[in-house]
This record gives sequence, structure tokens and C-alpha cells, in this order.
Amino acid sequence: MKKLTLIICAVLVSSGITFAQQKKSVKKTKTVVQKVEAPVAVKSSFEQNFAGTTDAKWTKTSAGHWNVSFLKENIKTVAEYNADGGWIATRSEFDAQNLPESVTTTLKTKYPAATIKDGWKIERADVAAYYKVNIQDNGADKAVLLNDAGTITE
Repeated sequence: MKKLTLIICAVLVSSGITFAQQKKSVKKTKTVVQKVEAPVAVKSSFEQNFAGTTDAKWTKTSAGHWNVSFLKENIKTVAEYNADGGWIATRSEFDAQNLPESVTTTLKTKYPAATIKDGWKIERADVAAYYKVNIQDNGADKAVLLNDAGTITE
């Protein structure tokens, strides 16, 4: 009888601990991003730089800059402008197959065992255009910076 009572108590304690650790389901809600309209000066500057783009989606950053996402020659691109319409930067996303040959050749020479994951072409007003390529070399993730000619500029 003592053993039976002890077993029942052990089962109750262990089930209490088990159910105490279960999390309650949290109802997920979708947050809808408010559609924003960029100022006329910003849109005008964008149209001058990227004429003919029809799929532009605008967002405003916490710094007060305007980002516009669009496809340029089937490449996902984001351009950034200040509130006055001044161009700040353009970032174009590339996968491993679409990077320029000069960039991939340099990476294969310098990092022969590396796997190219993805890359970005970054154009800014204050520096020459460059590529930031994410690679995995011997299990370590690295970001390599290269110019248009394929020279590493780390």
C-alpha cells in the first residue's frame, strides 16, 4: 500500500512539473505597414536616376531618409535618399550565380575552398562602388569587399 501511494505521489508531482513548463499559445497578430508617400523632391530625384521603374515601394527610416525598393534588370535594388532628394546610396542584391566574373574569379583564387553565399553591389556618393560578398571559408563566415575590377579592398 505504501508503494502504491508513493507511486501515485511521484506521478502527480512529475505531471505537475511537466504541465507547469508548457507555454500558453500566444495569439499572433499581423502588423500592417502603413503605406507612405515620399516627398516630390525625393521622387523626382529617383525618377532622374532610375527612369522607367514602375514597381517602386517606399519606406521611411528612423533617421528620416527614404528607401525605395525596386527591380533593376531583374536584380533586387534599394536606393536611399535624404529628405531633400539627395542620393545617399544604392544597394543591389546578387546571388552567387549573378556576381560579375571579375569578382568570382578573385574570390576563387584567394579563397579556393570558400563557398559564395550572396553579395551586394554598394554605390555611395562618398566612395567608389564596391561589392560586399558573403562567403563561408573553412566553416567561418566572412564578408569580403571588392571593387569593380575584382581587387580585394579589405
